[in-house]
This record gives sequence, structure tokens and C-alpha cells, in this order.
Amino acid sequence: MWTLSKCVLPQHTDYAGVMWHGAYVQWLEEARVEALQAAGLGYAAMTEMGIDMPVVSLHLEYRHPLRHGDEVRVESRCCAQQGVRWPWASHFVRGGTVVAEATVQLVMLRQGRVLRRVPSELQQVMNQLVSHDV
Repeated sequence: MWTLSKCVLPQHTDYAGVMWHGAYVQWLEEARVEALQAAGLGYAAMTEMGIDMPVVSLHLEYRHPLRHGDEVRVESRCCAQQGVRWPWASHFVRGGTVVAEATVQLVMLRQGRVLRRVPSELQQVMNQLVSHDV
């Protein structure tokens, strides 16, 4: 599991001081990018290889609101590949309570075409992420 620690800042909130839904999505991406980096592959290196990993599905379920000043952990894990999709599961945790859950599915593209097989130079990194050995 990859953990990202964040604090809800004014720019993350709406007029009522509640965290805006788009901030959750930004933190999910930040957690994925940092997990890939920790596994030895930065997004810049993927781009140089001609690889993109766009989000094709996102589900976010809110349980409790986050507010300005809240300290939050985003706990994310990469799950095993499902066909051409790479699912990620994440929890937003405040003080030991899960306040939101998310699932994100990505696909791997090269030159705009979906890759059915992961290039060998990426397979090891993806295996590390799935086995949580980062």
C-alpha cells in the first residue's frame, strides 16, 4: 500500500469549507505518480517510452466530509491487471476513519493504441506495485 499524507488547504475547499470533489481526484493521481516513482519509474520516463496511462474509469464514494485543516492519509494500492485495465483502490483516512473510497482504472497506451501486453521494461515495476513491494 502506498500512503500519501495531505492537509486540506483553502484551495481544496468550496465556499462552505468542505473539500471540493476535484481535489480528491488530484490526490488520487498524486498518490499513483508517487507510487510509480517509488517503484523506479517516473511518468517522464514512461512518456519517453511513448507510454501513456489514462484513467478510463473512476468511482468515488464519500462517507464523511473533509474540511479545511483536516489531516488526511490517502492509502492506495495497485491491484492485479484485469485484461487491459490496471485498477487502483484507495481510501481517504482521517484520524483512523475512512472518509472516502475510490477505485480508478487505467489502461496502458502507446501511440494511442491500447497495449494488450505490458512492455517488459514496465512489467517488473507493475509487478512490484501489485505485490506491494515498494
